[in-house]
Amino acid sequence: MEPISDFGETESSLSNNVSEPSYFISLPKNIASYSLTSQAILEELRVRHRRLEMHGSAEITPTLFLTLDSIPELLSKQVQLTETHKTNGAIKEALKELAGLTEHNKEPVVYFYPFILLVDQKLVFRLSMISPQSKEKTDVVPFRRSCFKYSIDLVDILLKNRSNRDLILEEENPGSILLRTDQKGNVYFFPTKLSFESELEMILRSSMEPFGPLPTKDFILDVVTRGKETAKLVEIVPGYHFVLPSSSSHPEYIKHLAVQLDGLKQFAFPYLKRFAKENKYEGYLEKLTELETKLPKKTEDLLNSAQNYIHEISSLLGEFPFDKITNEESIRVKNGIQDSIIILNKLSRFLTEQKKEDAEDELFSLIQLLSTKIEENTKNTLTLTKLNLFAEIKTLNLKSDSEKKRAIEKIVKTLSDTYGCLEMKEEDYHVLFALDQKYLSKVEENTLILAKTNSEYRNELPILDQIRIILKNRSDISIDKVEIEDLSQEEDKEEITETPKEPRISFSALQEKFHVPIGVFSFLTLASVVTVISLLLGSLEYIGSGFLFSFFLGLILGYLYRKDGKPKPNIEKQKTGKQKENRSLNIAKVAEAFIYPKKFNSIAEKVYDTKRLRNHIEECVEDIKLELSPADQKKDTNKIVAEIEHAILQISVVIKIPDAIQLKNRSKELILSKADFRTILFRTQLAEYYRKEASLYKSDRDQMDYIQFIIRELEFGYNKYLK
Repeated sequence: MEPISDFGETESSLSNNVSEPSYFISLPKNIASYSLTSQAILEELRVRHRRLEMHGSAEITPTLFLTLDSIPELLSKQVQLTETHKTNGAIKEALKELAGLTEHNKEPVVYFYPFILLVDQKLVFRLSMISPQSKEKTDVVPFRRSCFKYSIDLVDILLKNRSNRDLILEEENPGSILLRTDQKGNVYFFPTKLSFESELEMILRSSMEPFGPLPTKDFILDVVTRGKETAKLVEIVPGYHFVLPSSSSHPEYIKHLAVQLDGLKQFAFPYLKRFAKENKYEGYLEKLTELETKLPKKTEDLLNSAQNYIHEISSLLGEFPFDKITNEESIRVKNGIQDSIIILNKLSRFLTEQKKEDAEDELFSLIQLLSTKIEENTKNTLTLTKLNLFAEIKTLNLKSDSEKKRAIEKIVKTLSDTYGCLEMKEEDYHVLFALDQKYLSKVEENTLILAKTNSEYRNELPILDQIRIILKNRSDISIDKVEIEDLSQEEDKEEITETPKEPRISFSALQEKFHVPIGVFSFLTLASVVTVISLLLGSLEYIGSGFLFSFFLGLILGYLYRKDGKPKPNIEKQKTGKQKENRSLNIAKVAEAFIYPKKFNSIAEKVYDTKRLRNHIEECVEDIKLELSPADQKKDTNKIVAEIEHAILQISVVIKIPDAIQLKNRSKELILSKADFRTILFRTQLAEYYRKEASLYKSDRDQMDYIQFIIRELEFGYNKYLK
């Protein structure tokens, strides 16, 4: 248990730890009441901001502001200050004055807001100081917006880095992290100490050394807002968020729950036992002691069983009659207990919901696996697929009979809606016979042949008859679809066969060996010349030899000027086009396993927009390159990222959101795997996910319009994306 020093901004009760951001800073009313060090800093700020105004830049750049780390060097050049006024202690007191944290100066005259730099692949925080002194009141919102805009990409990196780091707990009494003691030995409890806000505040404090802490609530609020917008942070209660890890978030809820429960026990039980003894609440003391002995101390035990104690500890601590003990200490203990119980109950509720979602995802994965099994077995063996449902659901590790029953009902309904199925069940026997109805007639024919030698297949013939009836009753359009496609292909072949063949020696073929026009023209021209000359000379004996000479000369010229087939550049272009297409398909095949993995925590992970797709490709690019050709591995990373993105879009479906219902913080398009999108299972599961989300926005018409459009496209408008 660490000793308490300065209370942090997030180390307070839930009622006080979320404050409205400041929007204006005022000029100091009595400059003489400030220390000489403070006055020197204010003068430097005045000069700095006057330069910015004279510069006339339309955009505010935070790197031009005065920053905390530059103050010692600036003050060292001030000749009017004594060495005492330049010490770290004097600077620290001056900054507290300027921030409005002293008894005699409680109004801030300087606005502090951090921004982030990337130095040697590390995130470095700088604290900018803003105090324009040309107006009585100055709006700080433009400065705040500028600093955060400058840092926003690095904020995303900060959140991403945190999501890749596991929360490490002590092996015993992990809740000690939430407790602090003062010099008198009083224990203080900070239930929000494990939050992301508290973690970020500690990072900022370390960047302020040795002059902090200074107020940075606006920055923390902006980072948290960004984290929620990008789905990197989850809110437990206002003022308490944690980063969703890259892996399953399930263990993260359990860890926070274990720490919170242990911290509450360590803080509340000693105080309540003392209060109970002093006020002679014997019955309550006995219950408290009994529960204390049951609660585990080791972290591993807490992780396994913490949720089981939430209701009991909440009820017991809620029974304590704090209204009869009204001193300052009891009020502090009461507030700490109430805040912790709120967080515990929220964590427990989130964990229960997370477990349900995990169970649904596991069931969905199993249904997808069974769907693949049915399709492949039907295609490869042309027989019925027999699914023993009791055996199939064993992988789900369901405990109660009701859970098993619900899982089987879900499997049967989903598969029956998609394929041709017949359910057979008894007390200890539950089987689903299924097939891909595109091959129904072929399966019937093949089963009939197999039934002649195998009695087992004879029993399947009536099952097939019933499945055909079921499919016809629901007017299934996929019945014998493969057979119809085969017939259409055969008709196409027949049409090709029936088309008249070109003569063996066609004109185009002759042109490749002999240029007919030149040959004929040469022969006729020369023969005419010979005839005219013979007539002029009055001798016809030259006509026969002239015609023969003309014929051979026409042959020679026709051969010399023959065409040389199709132009070669076109062939090369076609080959190059095919090579590029094949290469793009190869890249897509490799990248698909990383972008659209078969295993996932939530179906939302398989939904992208343009920016998220690019970011995810950049995260996986090195792993993807390892499976590409050596030539691709040597390529520039930015180029290969662009090629992967292009290749992925070729195997994806893009659902564009209409301009009329687009929202500021929502994607303008959804990018989904085309292979997934073809299956009714995926579309149904994704529609259910958006229905759950819609339940959170019932009072927001714009959000409802946005989400309902997506659901309609998934359930009714999907065909146009698959053409």
